[in-house]
Amino acid sequence: MFVQRPVFSPTMKMCVYIDECVISPDVCGHGTCVNTLGSFQCDCFPGYERGFMLMKNCLDIDEYVNECELSSTLCLNGRCVNVVGTYQCSCNSGYRMTPDRKGCTDIDECTIENGGCEVYCSNSEGSYSCSCGQGYTLTPDQRTCADVNECEEHVDICEGGQCTNVPGEYYCMCHEGFMTSVDMRTCIDVNECELNPNICVFGECENTKGSFICHCEMGYAVKKGTSGCTDVNECEINTHNCDTHATCVNTPGHYRCTCSDGWSGDGVRCADMDECSDRTHVCSADAECVNTAGSYHCRCSDGFTGDGFTCSGPSFTSSVLDFCFHIVYKVDTSAVYLLCSFSE
Repeated sequence: MFVQRPVFSPTMKMCVYIDECVISPDVCGHGTCVNTLGSFQCDCFPGYERGFMLMKNCLDIDEYVNECELSSTLCLNGRCVNVVGTYQCSCNSGYRMTPDRKGCTDIDECTIENGGCEVYCSNSEGSYSCSCGQGYTLTPDQRTCADVNECEEHVDICEGGQCTNVPGEYYCMCHEGFMTSVDMRTCIDVNECELNPNICVFGECENTKGSFICHCEMGYAVKKGTSGCTDVNECEINTHNCDTHATCVNTPGHYRCTCSDGWSGDGVRCADMDECSDRTHVCSADAECVNTAGSYHCRCSDGFTGDGFTCSGPSFTSSVLDFCFHIVYKVDTSAVYLLCSFSE
Protein backbone atom coordinates (compact mmCIF):
# COMPACT_ATOMS: atom_id res chain seq x y z
CA MET A 1 0.00 0.00 0.00
CA PHE A 2 1.34 3.34 -0.96
CA VAL A 3 0.73 6.54 1.03
CA GLN A 4 1.49 9.94 -0.47
CA ARG A 5 4.01 11.96 1.54
CA PRO A 6 6.29 15.01 0.86
CA VAL A 7 9.65 14.24 -0.74
CA PHE A 8 12.77 16.57 -0.28
CA SER A 9 14.31 17.87 -3.46
CA PRO A 10 18.02 18.83 -3.14
CA THR A 11 17.84 20.93 -6.23
CA MET A 12 14.87 22.98 -5.29
CA LYS A 13 15.61 22.74 -1.54
CA MET A 14 11.89 22.28 -0.95
CA CYS A 15 9.23 19.52 -0.59
CA VAL A 16 7.08 18.50 -3.56
CA TYR A 17 4.15 16.04 -3.76
CA ILE A 18 4.38 12.72 -5.63
CA ASP A 19 1.71 11.51 -8.14
CA GLU A 20 1.27 7.96 -6.90
CA CYS A 21 -0.90 7.07 -9.92
CA VAL A 22 2.11 7.73 -12.21
CA ILE A 23 4.68 6.13 -10.02
CA SER A 24 2.56 3.01 -9.37
CA PRO A 25 -0.12 2.55 -12.07
CA ASP A 26 -1.37 -0.66 -10.41
CA VAL A 27 -1.69 0.89 -6.99
CA CYS A 28 -5.47 0.39 -7.08
CA GLY A 29 -5.42 -3.13 -8.44
CA HIS A 30 -8.94 -3.74 -9.82
CA GLY A 31 -9.73 -0.06 -10.27
CA THR A 32 -8.60 3.27 -11.67
CA CYS A 33 -6.19 5.46 -9.68
CA VAL A 34 -7.22 9.12 -9.29
CA ASN A 35 -4.53 11.50 -7.90
CA THR A 36 -5.59 14.03 -5.28
CA LEU A 37 -3.75 16.79 -3.49
CA GLY A 38 -1.41 15.08 -1.09
CA SER A 39 -3.00 11.64 -1.73
CA PHE A 40 -4.95 9.51 -4.24
CA GLN A 41 -8.13 7.47 -4.42
CA CYS A 42 -9.30 4.41 -6.30
CA ASP A 43 -12.42 4.17 -8.48
CA CYS A 44 -13.06 0.42 -8.30
CA PHE A 45 -14.38 -1.76 -11.06
CA PRO A 46 -17.79 -3.46 -10.61
CA GLY A 47 -17.54 -6.22 -8.05
CA TYR A 48 -14.76 -4.42 -6.16
CA GLU A 49 -14.66 -1.71 -3.52
CA ARG A 50 -12.06 0.42 -1.70
CA GLY A 51 -10.56 -0.97 1.41
CA PHE A 52 -11.03 0.49 4.82
CA MET A 53 -8.77 2.93 6.60
CA LEU A 54 -5.23 2.89 5.06
CA MET A 55 -6.12 0.15 2.53
CA LYS A 56 -7.08 2.25 -0.46
CA ASN A 57 -6.63 -0.36 -3.17
CA CYS A 58 -9.68 -2.16 -4.67
CA LEU A 59 -10.58 -5.43 -3.06
CA ASP A 60 -12.91 -8.18 -4.35
CA ILE A 61 -16.34 -7.42 -3.02
CA ASP A 62 -16.68 -11.17 -2.44
CA GLU A 63 -14.32 -10.71 0.43
CA TYR A 64 -17.10 -8.75 2.03
CA VAL A 65 -20.39 -9.59 0.16
CA ASN A 66 -21.51 -12.78 -1.64
CA GLU A 67 -24.12 -11.61 -4.18
CA CYS A 68 -25.49 -15.14 -4.55
CA GLU A 69 -26.32 -15.22 -0.86
CA LEU A 70 -27.77 -11.73 -0.80
CA SER A 71 -30.57 -12.41 -3.32
CA SER A 72 -32.55 -15.54 -4.19
CA THR A 73 -33.81 -13.95 -7.40
CA LEU A 74 -30.42 -14.01 -9.09
CA CYS A 75 -30.01 -16.56 -11.85
CA LEU A 76 -33.61 -17.74 -12.07
CA ASN A 77 -33.73 -21.06 -13.98
CA GLY A 78 -30.09 -21.59 -13.09
CA ARG A 79 -27.51 -21.58 -10.31
CA CYS A 80 -25.68 -18.46 -9.05
CA VAL A 81 -21.89 -18.83 -8.97
CA ASN A 82 -19.84 -16.19 -7.12
CA VAL A 83 -16.60 -15.20 -8.91
CA VAL A 84 -13.89 -12.64 -8.20
CA GLY A 85 -15.55 -9.25 -8.05
CA THR A 86 -18.92 -10.39 -9.33
CA TYR A 87 -21.11 -13.46 -10.02
CA GLN A 88 -22.33 -15.38 -13.04
CA CYS A 89 -25.08 -17.89 -13.76
CA SER A 90 -24.80 -21.56 -14.53
CA CYS A 91 -28.08 -22.23 -16.37
CA ASN A 92 -30.30 -25.27 -16.22
CA SER A 93 -30.87 -27.50 -19.23
CA GLY A 94 -33.08 -25.74 -21.76
CA TYR A 95 -31.68 -22.30 -20.82
CA ARG A 96 -28.61 -20.32 -21.84
CA MET A 97 -26.74 -17.42 -20.24
CA THR A 98 -27.51 -13.88 -21.23
CA PRO A 99 -24.60 -11.97 -22.82
CA ASP A 100 -23.66 -10.44 -19.42
CA ARG A 101 -23.69 -13.94 -17.85
CA LYS A 102 -26.01 -12.66 -15.13
CA GLY A 103 -29.26 -14.29 -16.24
CA CYS A 104 -30.74 -17.34 -17.93
CA THR A 105 -33.04 -17.22 -20.94
CA ASP A 106 -35.12 -19.99 -22.49
CA ILE A 107 -33.72 -21.82 -25.52
CA ASP A 108 -36.32 -22.26 -28.27
CA GLU A 109 -35.26 -25.73 -29.39
CA CYS A 110 -37.94 -25.74 -32.11
CA THR A 111 -35.97 -23.12 -34.06
CA ILE A 112 -33.03 -25.51 -34.22
CA GLU A 113 -33.85 -28.20 -36.80
CA ASN A 114 -37.42 -28.40 -35.47
CA GLY A 115 -36.06 -29.75 -32.18
CA GLY A 116 -35.39 -33.06 -33.92
CA CYS A 117 -39.17 -33.66 -34.15
CA GLU A 118 -40.47 -35.49 -37.22
CA VAL A 119 -43.72 -33.51 -37.36
CA TYR A 120 -44.68 -30.93 -34.72
CA CYS A 121 -42.40 -29.18 -32.21
CA SER A 122 -43.87 -27.20 -29.28
CA ASN A 123 -41.53 -24.98 -27.25
CA SER A 124 -42.10 -24.53 -23.52
CA GLU A 125 -40.23 -22.74 -20.76
CA GLY A 126 -36.96 -24.59 -20.40
CA SER A 127 -37.98 -27.47 -22.58
CA TYR A 128 -39.95 -28.57 -25.64
CA SER A 129 -41.99 -31.55 -26.85
CA CYS A 130 -42.76 -33.34 -30.09
CA SER A 131 -46.22 -34.34 -31.26
CA CYS A 132 -47.80 -36.10 -34.20
CA GLY A 133 -50.82 -35.58 -36.41
CA GLN A 134 -54.13 -37.39 -35.87
CA GLY A 135 -53.83 -41.10 -36.40
CA TYR A 136 -50.16 -41.20 -35.41
CA THR A 137 -48.34 -41.61 -32.09
CA LEU A 138 -44.85 -40.87 -30.80
CA THR A 139 -42.38 -43.72 -30.78
CA PRO A 140 -40.23 -44.40 -27.65
CA ASP A 141 -37.58 -41.94 -28.89
CA GLN A 142 -40.19 -39.17 -28.42
CA ARG A 143 -39.18 -37.72 -31.78
CA THR A 144 -40.56 -39.82 -34.62
CA CYS A 145 -44.16 -40.79 -35.37
CA ALA A 146 -45.78 -44.16 -36.10
CA ASP A 147 -49.22 -44.99 -37.48
CA VAL A 148 -51.90 -45.92 -34.95
CA ASN A 149 -53.87 -49.04 -35.88
CA GLU A 150 -57.25 -47.99 -34.52
CA CYS A 151 -58.82 -51.27 -35.63
CA GLU A 152 -56.57 -53.24 -33.28
CA GLU A 153 -56.64 -50.78 -30.40
CA HIS A 154 -60.45 -50.46 -30.38
CA VAL A 155 -62.07 -53.66 -31.63
CA ASP A 156 -65.59 -52.15 -31.46
CA ILE A 157 -64.68 -48.88 -33.16
CA CYS A 158 -66.79 -49.85 -36.20
CA GLU A 159 -69.67 -51.53 -34.37
CA GLY A 160 -72.02 -52.76 -37.05
CA GLY A 161 -69.32 -52.92 -39.70
CA GLN A 162 -65.75 -53.85 -40.58
CA CYS A 163 -62.80 -51.61 -39.68
CA THR A 164 -60.06 -51.00 -42.25
CA ASN A 165 -56.83 -49.29 -41.13
CA VAL A 166 -54.99 -46.92 -43.48
CA PRO A 167 -51.96 -44.67 -42.70
CA GLY A 168 -53.05 -42.01 -40.22
CA GLU A 169 -56.70 -43.02 -40.11
CA TYR A 170 -59.30 -45.77 -40.59
CA TYR A 171 -62.70 -46.19 -42.17
CA CYS A 172 -65.73 -48.39 -41.60
CA MET A 173 -67.46 -50.65 -44.11
CA CYS A 174 -70.92 -51.07 -42.58
CA HIS A 175 -73.09 -54.19 -42.67
CA GLU A 176 -76.71 -54.34 -43.87
CA GLY A 177 -78.97 -52.49 -41.48
CA PHE A 178 -76.33 -49.79 -40.85
CA MET A 179 -75.22 -46.73 -42.77
CA THR A 180 -71.77 -45.12 -42.83
CA SER A 181 -71.33 -41.71 -41.22
CA VAL A 182 -70.14 -38.78 -43.35
CA ASP A 183 -66.56 -39.15 -42.10
CA MET A 184 -66.77 -42.94 -42.57
CA ARG A 185 -65.62 -43.45 -38.98
CA THR A 186 -68.79 -44.95 -37.48
CA CYS A 187 -71.72 -47.13 -38.47
CA ILE A 188 -75.16 -45.70 -37.75
CA ASP A 189 -78.15 -47.96 -37.23
CA VAL A 190 -80.88 -47.63 -39.86
CA ASN A 191 -84.34 -47.31 -38.33
CA GLU A 192 -86.31 -49.41 -40.80
CA CYS A 193 -89.55 -48.73 -38.93
CA GLU A 194 -89.26 -44.98 -39.60
CA LEU A 195 -87.83 -45.46 -43.07
CA ASN A 196 -90.77 -47.61 -44.22
CA PRO A 197 -93.95 -47.27 -42.11
CA ASN A 198 -95.56 -50.15 -44.08
CA ILE A 199 -92.76 -52.61 -43.50
CA CYS A 200 -94.83 -54.52 -40.93
CA VAL A 201 -98.35 -54.44 -42.40
CA PHE A 202 -100.65 -56.49 -40.14
CA GLY A 203 -98.16 -56.04 -37.31
CA GLU A 204 -96.13 -53.62 -35.19
CA CYS A 205 -92.53 -52.76 -36.13
CA GLU A 206 -89.79 -52.68 -33.48
CA ASN A 207 -86.38 -51.31 -34.50
CA THR A 208 -83.31 -53.24 -33.35
CA LYS A 209 -79.59 -52.60 -33.84
CA GLY A 210 -78.94 -53.40 -37.47
CA SER A 211 -82.40 -54.85 -38.13
CA PHE A 212 -86.04 -54.79 -37.03
CA ILE A 213 -88.71 -57.14 -35.66
CA CYS A 214 -92.33 -57.43 -36.76
CA HIS A 215 -94.74 -58.30 -33.97
CA CYS A 216 -97.54 -59.74 -36.11
CA GLU A 217 -101.24 -59.76 -35.40
CA MET A 218 -103.05 -63.04 -34.71
CA GLY A 219 -103.24 -65.06 -37.89
CA TYR A 220 -100.07 -63.54 -39.37
CA ALA A 221 -96.40 -64.46 -39.06
CA VAL A 222 -93.00 -63.61 -40.51
CA LYS A 223 -91.98 -66.24 -43.02
CA LYS A 224 -88.35 -67.12 -43.67
CA GLY A 225 -86.94 -65.16 -46.59
CA THR A 226 -89.62 -62.48 -46.39
CA SER A 227 -90.10 -59.27 -44.47
CA GLY A 228 -93.31 -58.12 -42.91
CA CYS A 229 -96.27 -60.15 -41.76
CA THR A 230 -97.73 -62.86 -44.00
CA ASP A 231 -101.07 -64.60 -43.59
CA VAL A 232 -100.85 -67.95 -41.83
CA ASN A 233 -102.79 -70.72 -43.66
CA GLU A 234 -104.17 -72.53 -40.64
CA CYS A 235 -105.95 -75.03 -42.87
CA GLU A 236 -102.71 -76.00 -44.59
CA ILE A 237 -100.62 -76.39 -41.43
CA ASN A 238 -103.56 -77.99 -39.59
CA THR A 239 -103.73 -75.50 -36.73
CA HIS A 240 -107.48 -74.94 -37.10
CA ASN A 241 -110.16 -76.34 -34.81
CA CYS A 242 -112.73 -77.34 -37.42
CA ASP A 243 -114.81 -80.49 -36.84
CA THR A 244 -113.63 -83.61 -38.63
CA HIS A 245 -116.86 -83.44 -40.66
CA ALA A 246 -116.22 -79.84 -41.69
CA THR A 247 -114.19 -78.09 -44.39
CA CYS A 248 -111.55 -75.50 -43.39
CA VAL A 249 -111.41 -72.40 -45.58
CA ASN A 250 -108.46 -69.99 -45.09
CA THR A 251 -109.18 -66.25 -44.91
CA PRO A 252 -106.78 -63.29 -44.43
CA GLY A 253 -105.57 -63.50 -40.85
CA HIS A 254 -108.03 -66.26 -39.94
CA TYR A 255 -110.05 -69.18 -41.30
CA ARG A 256 -113.66 -70.45 -41.29
CA CYS A 257 -115.20 -73.88 -40.82
CA THR A 258 -118.12 -75.15 -42.91
CA CYS A 259 -119.86 -78.41 -42.11
CA SER A 260 -119.80 -80.94 -44.93
CA ASP A 261 -122.96 -82.04 -46.79
CA GLY A 262 -125.09 -84.20 -44.54
CA TRP A 263 -123.88 -82.45 -41.42
CA SER A 264 -125.07 -79.32 -39.66
CA GLY A 265 -123.54 -76.95 -37.12
CA ASP A 266 -121.12 -74.03 -36.88
CA GLY A 267 -118.24 -75.94 -38.41
CA VAL A 268 -116.45 -76.34 -35.13
CA ARG A 269 -119.13 -78.78 -34.05
CA CYS A 270 -120.99 -80.73 -36.76
CA ALA A 271 -123.87 -83.17 -36.18
CA ASP A 272 -125.34 -85.68 -38.61
CA MET A 273 -128.46 -84.53 -40.47
CA ASP A 274 -131.27 -87.13 -40.50
CA GLU A 275 -132.57 -86.51 -44.02
CA CYS A 276 -135.13 -89.23 -43.59
CA SER A 277 -136.77 -87.61 -40.54
CA ASP A 278 -136.40 -84.13 -42.01
CA ARG A 279 -137.94 -85.37 -45.27
CA THR A 280 -135.15 -83.66 -47.16
CA HIS A 281 -134.30 -86.86 -48.97
CA VAL A 282 -135.12 -87.54 -52.60
CA CYS A 283 -136.06 -91.20 -52.34
CA SER A 284 -138.85 -92.56 -54.53
CA ALA A 285 -142.30 -92.69 -53.04
CA ASP A 286 -142.06 -96.45 -53.52
CA ALA A 287 -138.82 -96.59 -51.58
CA GLU A 288 -137.67 -96.55 -47.98
CA CYS A 289 -135.18 -93.86 -46.71
CA VAL A 290 -132.38 -95.19 -44.52
CA ASN A 291 -130.27 -92.59 -42.66
CA THR A 292 -126.46 -92.98 -42.48
CA ALA A 293 -123.70 -90.87 -40.93
CA GLY A 294 -123.59 -87.75 -43.04
CA SER A 295 -125.90 -89.14 -45.69
CA TYR A 296 -128.72 -91.61 -46.40
CA HIS A 297 -129.66 -94.22 -48.94
CA CYS A 298 -132.92 -95.21 -50.57
CA ARG A 299 -134.18 -98.79 -50.80
CA CYS A 300 -137.12 -99.69 -53.03
CA SER A 301 -140.04 -101.22 -51.21
CA ASP A 302 -140.86 -104.89 -51.61
CA GLY A 303 -142.38 -105.60 -54.97
CA PHE A 304 -140.57 -102.66 -56.54
CA THR A 305 -137.25 -102.50 -58.23
CA GLY A 306 -134.84 -99.67 -58.89
CA ASP A 307 -132.07 -97.64 -57.26
CA GLY A 308 -134.36 -96.27 -54.60
CA PHE A 309 -134.60 -92.90 -56.23
CA THR A 310 -136.65 -94.47 -58.98
CA CYS A 311 -138.67 -97.60 -58.23
CA SER A 312 -140.83 -99.63 -60.69
CA GLY A 313 -143.81 -101.91 -59.88
CA PRO A 314 -144.44 -105.50 -61.15
CA SER A 315 -144.13 -106.11 -64.90
CA PHE A 316 -147.22 -107.37 -66.81
CA THR A 317 -147.51 -108.49 -70.39
CA SER A 318 -148.80 -105.88 -72.72
CA SER A 319 -151.38 -108.26 -74.16
CA VAL A 320 -153.29 -108.29 -70.91
CA LEU A 321 -152.81 -104.64 -70.15
CA ASP A 322 -154.06 -103.69 -73.55
CA PHE A 323 -157.63 -104.73 -72.52
CA CYS A 324 -157.57 -102.81 -69.20
CA PHE A 325 -159.32 -99.50 -69.10
CA HIS A 326 -158.21 -98.85 -65.52
CA ILE A 327 -155.11 -100.21 -63.80
CA VAL A 328 -154.84 -99.89 -60.02
CA TYR A 329 -151.93 -101.14 -57.97
CA LYS A 330 -152.76 -102.41 -54.51
CA VAL A 331 -150.09 -103.06 -52.02
CA ASP A 332 -150.51 -104.93 -48.76
CA THR A 333 -148.09 -106.42 -46.37
CA SER A 334 -147.54 -109.53 -48.38
CA ALA A 335 -147.73 -108.59 -52.07
CA VAL A 336 -148.48 -106.05 -54.72
CA TYR A 337 -151.69 -106.51 -56.69
CA LEU A 338 -152.67 -105.10 -60.01
CA LEU A 339 -156.39 -104.56 -60.45
CA CYS A 340 -157.54 -104.37 -64.03
CA SER A 341 -160.96 -103.09 -65.08
CA PHE A 342 -162.10 -104.25 -68.50
CA SER A 343 -165.03 -101.88 -68.75
CA GLU A 344 -165.32 -98.24 -68.56
